[in-house]
Amino acid sequence: MAAIKAPTHYNSYNAYLRQRFGGRCAKLSLDLGIPCPHRQKNSPGCTYCRPGVIMIERSGAYDTIANQINLKALKVGARYKTDIFLAYFQNETNTIGDIEWLRARYDEAFNHRKIKGVVISTRPDMISEQVFDMLAIKQHKKPVFLEFGLQSIHSQTLKRINRGHDFEDFNRVLQMASERRIPVAVHIILGLPGETPEMMIETCKILAQLPIDSIKLHHLQIYRDAPLEADWYQNKIKLFDSFEDYLPVVCDCLEVLPWRIKIQRLVADSPKTYLLAPGWDINKNQIIKGVEDELARRGTKQGSKS
Repeated sequence: MAAIKAPTHYNSYNAYLRQRFGGRCAKLSLDLGIPCPHRQKNSPGCTYCRPGVIMIERSGAYDTIANQINLKALKVGARYKTDIFLAYFQNETNTIGDIEWLRARYDEAFNHRKIKGVVISTRPDMISEQVFDMLAIKQHKKPVFLEFGLQSIHSQTLKRINRGHDFEDFNRVLQMASERRIPVAVHIILGLPGETPEMMIETCKILAQLPIDSIKLHHLQIYRDAPLEADWYQNKIKLFDSFEDYLPVVCDCLEVLPWRIKIQRLVADSPKTYLLAPGWDINKNQIIKGVEDELARRGTKQGSKS
């Protein structure tokens, strides 16, 4: 895969990783082998979600973290022509369970010679102070990055999608991470049911005031067998049917996010195995170019309106 030229109109997270680690950096997606507790306790879980979207073939139930790293480093390293890797605990919720059980699995990543840093994805309502304290110590060994799924700051939206937490839960854990100087990335979905573009921009305006390190902006997608599938078939959900529809909104969001906040993603990227809609026929290079060109046309950049 050819390298993509670093954007100039927004603060690219990939460019930051290149600078920090001295070259192209690849994340190795890891699986702890445990199901999402929210889906188990509050069925059917988040209405936009379905198991298998992040990892179609689960490995954590039968393979060690070290073995997952070894296997994926070979494949991903060859694909991206790099030997700089971050261990990415990505699938489901990765901070839940017995603290010693978690520590043992995290240590497989922290102690692995091929791993330069560790990324842990989780929910605001499923991380304890014990885990924060453990990671605060671990970051003296290798860099630690936390990712929290928030999706929206709006309480009515979070209830509508059965998210299972509120914005205050996020603020609480963000403060705990900030106190320990652990950088936080936040996931936001643009186009959730009931939200207007103004509400999406308001989410970014509020996040712009908080000590987050980076952000992932995703457009809403409909997955086969996800709870939202039925509403989509009944035309109850309006999607961004094309990248051209989405482009003005994502650029509006970028304009209110200060330059200090790194941009990890601009759109969702899901396997076609489960994707029903929208079906954009566009690749990553075209997406980046589209955003760059639109911001240039406007005469703005990330943070111009922050």
